[in-house]
Amino acid sequence: MKTESEPVYHPPGQAERLVSGQIAAKAGQFVSFLFAAAVGFALTFRASFIDIFPNTHLGVFLVFALFVIVLRQPRLMFCREAGLYSVFVLYMFLQLLWTYDWELARNTLVPAINFVLILILGASLIRYYDIRAILTGMFCGFGASALIYTSTVGFPFRYPADFSYNAVALVYLFGLFLALMTGYLRSSRFVFPVLAMVIMMHIVATTSIKTNLGIALGAMAGGLVYFRHILRLMLRHAVLLMLLLSVLVYLVISNEALIAAVERGVNRVTLGVEILQAREDMPGYSAFENRDQWRRAGLEGWSANPVFGNGVESFRWRYGTTSHSTPIDLLHNSGLIGFFLFYSVLVSVGLRLRFASSRCPRSLRLLFFGTLVCFTFITLSGTMHYNSFLAMFVAICVATLNRYDSAGSGDSEAR
Repeated sequence: MKTESEPVYHPPGQAERLVSGQIAAKAGQFVSFLFAAAVGFALTFRASFIDIFPNTHLGVFLVFALFVIVLRQPRLMFCREAGLYSVFVLYMFLQLLWTYDWELARNTLVPAINFVLILILGASLIRYYDIRAILTGMFCGFGASALIYTSTVGFPFRYPADFSYNAVALVYLFGLFLALMTGYLRSSRFVFPVLAMVIMMHIVATTSIKTNLGIALGAMAGGLVYFRHILRLMLRHAVLLMLLLSVLVYLVISNEALIAAVERGVNRVTLGVEILQAREDMPGYSAFENRDQWRRAGLEGWSANPVFGNGVESFRWRYGTTSHSTPIDLLHNSGLIGFFLFYSVLVSVGLRLRFASSRCPRSLRLLFFGTLVCFTFITLSGTMHYNSFLAMFVAICVATLNRYDSAGSGDSEAR
C-alpha cells in the first residue's frame, strides 16, 4: 500500500504539459483582456469624441472585431434579443420606401446596425471567453477613454462650452455598470467599490437629470425586489461601506472644483424631481415645455399612420430635431411595429431575469434588474433605441445569464 510519504508518479512529459497548458491559458486570458479593452475603449471614445470617431468608423471597427473572434474561435452567440432587434433594423430599411430623406435616415440606420453588431460581439465575448478577463478589459478601456476625455476637456474640474452632459453621463453609467459587475466577479472589496463611487460622483457632476434619476429609480426598484439581499449585504459590509464613504468624502472636500461640480449635479437632480412634480418649466430649466410640444407633435404625427409610421427620422425631418423621447420617436417614425419590436428587446431581458436560474448569483441579478430599470427610464426622455451602451448592457446581461444556465446543464464552457 502506498503511504503518504511516497512520491506521486507522473507519466513522462505530463508535468511539462500541465505547465504549458497553464501558460497557454494565461496567455489566452491576456489576449482576451487586450481585445476587450479595445472594444470598451472604442465604445466610450466614440461617445465622447463623436466628431473624431463617428458611428461609421465604429461600425468598421465592430466588423473587424467580429472577424477576429471568428478566426480565433468560429462561434458567435446570436441571442433572441439580437434576432428581435435585427427584425427592427430590417423593418427600418423597409421603411425607406416611404422615408422622406434617405441621407437623414443614416442618423438612425448606421447606429442601429452597430447596435446589432454590439449585441453579437458583446454576447460572444462574455459567453465563450473568460468573463473576468473580458469585463476587466472593457473597464480598463473605459478608464483609458475617460482619462483622455478629462485630460483634453477638463471634466469634472471644468465644463466646456459645448459640454454634452447627457452623452457623457451615459459613458460613466456604462463605466459604473462595468465597475460593479467586475468588482463582484473578482471579489474586490476595495478597489472596484472605490472606483464605482468615484464614477458615480462623475455622473452626478454631469448634471444629467435623467441619468441620475434613472440610477436612483433603478436602485429603488432593485431595493424593493431584492430587499432582504440588499439588507444582508449592507449589514455584512457596513464597516467597509463607511470606510469607502469616508475616503470618497475626503477626496471631494479636498478639491474645490469637485465640490462645485457635485453641488451643481445635486441641485440639477433636485430640480429634475421638482419639474416632474410641477410638470412645467422652472428657474434653471426651460426645456420641459419644448419636450411637451415635441410629445404632442409626435403623437399627432403618429396618429396619421399609427401602424407603419411616417418613415425613418421623419420627426427630425419635420421639426429639425428628435423628440428627445424613444417612445415618441418610435411611434412617429416606425409606428406600433417599430415600437413593439424595440421594447420587446427590453421585455425579453426582463423575462430572462424573471426566470433566471438560481445558479446565477442574486447580486448579479440585482445589478442587471436595477440597470434595466435605469435604462428603461432613460428611454422616456432620450433617444436610446440605437444607443451603444444599451446594446452592450443587453449583450452582457443575456450572455451572463446564459452561462449560468448552461453551467447547470453540464456545459463546461460556461463554468
